Amino acid sequence: MPTVLLVDDSPAARHAIAKRLKAAGFDVLEAGSAADARTVDLAPFACAVVDVELGDGDGPTLAVELHAKRPDLPVAFFTATSTPDVHERAKGQGPVFTKPNMDPLLAWAKKESRTQPPPTK
Repeated sequence: MPTVLLVDDSPAARHAIAKRLKAAGFDVLEAGSAADARTVDLAPFACAVVDVELGDGDGPTLAVELHAKRPDLPVAFFTATSTPDVHERAKGQGPVFTKPNMDPLLAWAKKESRTQPPPTK
């Protein structure tokens, strides 16, 4: 099963998104903050789903940090709202999907998990 790194500072949003990802056949590792996500070994992940606005930072900045650790990691953003400048920076790092419609995000995750090499253990 491909594994997704899910980063969202809202426990309710994380739960709902993780539930849908799991139902679609993914394993999910949840991080509640940018700080938590920075400590994760990125090797096993097929992709990452990051909220644009995090309580301790913003998703585009976190995506740059994740890509510095693992340049080939696909990152998408899933957000309800964001400021225009942060939204534009997010688009530069990966696709931006709007909550609550999960279908485009799930389609992206499935596509990306098929194109990624198997995780290293």
